[in-house]
This record gives sequence, C-alpha cells and structure tokens, in this order.
Amino acid sequence: MLLTIWNDFLYEPLLNLLIVLYGWHDIYSLGFAVIGLTIILRIVLLPFTFFAQRNKVRYEQLAEEVRKIEKDFNHDPEKMKSEVRLAMKKYKIRPWAKAIVLGVQALVLVVLYQVFMGGINNKLDAIYEGIYQPDFINTIFWGIDLKEQNIFLASLVGISLFIEIWYNQRKIKNVLQSSDIFFKYLFPIFSIIILIMLPAVKSVFILTSIFFTVIVSVILRLFIKPAKK
Repeated sequence: MLLTIWNDFLYEPLLNLLIVLYGWHDIYSLGFAVIGLTIILRIVLLPFTFFAQRNKVRYEQLAEEVRKIEKDFNHDPEKMKSEVRLAMKKYKIRPWAKAIVLGVQALVLVVLYQVFMGGINNKLDAIYEGIYQPDFINTIFWGIDLKEQNIFLASLVGISLFIEIWYNQRKIKNVLQSSDIFFKYLFPIFSIIILIMLPAVKSVFILTSIFFTVIVSVILRLFIKPAKK
C-alpha cells in the first residue's frame, strides 16, 4: 500500500511534471525543468515560508532584548537568566513552519533521486497518456551532466549554505549556543560530502531553493516589520 501511494502520488506526478516542464515552450532543458519544478514547489510552500520569516524577525528582536537584559542585569546572573527565559517565552518562536518547508523539500529530493536512479531515460514509460513523451531526455545543463556527480556544484551549495547561515546568525550572536556555531560549519561541509556522491541535479535543486529563499526573504522583510518599542 505504501509503495502504491509513493508511486501514484509522489513519484509518477513529479516525473510527469518534470517532463511537462522539460518540453514547455520547446525548451528541452532538464536543468531549467528542475529549476522550474523547484520554483513551483517553493511558491506552494510560500505560506509556511512567511511564518518561517516572521520567526526569523522575532528571533532578531529576541536577540536585541537579550542584549539589553545582559546589560541591565550583568551584576545579577540569576535575575539575568530569569529575564532571558521570560523574553524567550514572550516571543513564542516555533520552528514548525521551517521544518515543514525543509521536510517537503527533502521528500522531493528523495523522489528526484528515484527519478534519476538508473537513468531518467529509462523511466519514460511512466509518463501519463496525453503528455508529450520525448524520445530522449538531454541531461546536459551548461556543460554539466545532471545525472552524474559534480564537485563544483556540490561545493557551490556548501558555500551558499554557509553564507546563508552566517548571515542569519550575525544579528543574534548573543543568543547563539555552541551547537549553533558547530552547525554553521559542519552542515555546509556535511552537505558537500553528501552531494558529491549524488547526481548533480540535487545540487541544482538546492541552489535554486536557496536563491528563492533569499529573494523571498528580502521581499517579506518589506512587509514584516519589527514590533514597535
């Protein structure tokens, strides 16, 4: 039953959407099809992205308040800890929205792996009736074979992740824990190691998602204003 649900509601719909985007306006570029797929997915997840961005703004407000508390109660460590706990409770930061966005993207990455495992050209028999079925899928994108491993794209993902994490953490240094510092370095390194062993299409998907997040974050910050003092 689970296998039927996976094939009928995840694997085959994603494969067919990818083929539709591949032949859209006679582009015939698998790279652009993956980029289009990623953008469509992120647009669907925009409501959750909004809540995740709001949490980010609240976290920055929390960091600013914690700085003030540390300054006002530096002579009383116990009182300082109590005030910090109250401040964290007040802002009610919940990670569920970001977890949903990351979870859905991780699920799509797994489905993409199945699509490319063994070669996408061997999966064309799963295309729905009425959808244009190409004789051959060109997997070359800007000189890179998306079905093969690629160190350059994997490294580009790692660098992009590090910059994104560093930018998000720079305004909240005073509320960061040691695990956050390790995360800033270890997560990009771990991502590079994993992506080096996977088809380059995964790196294209993640890079597109990162750039989409940056653009949406800039736009949303124009509408999500910090609370007035």
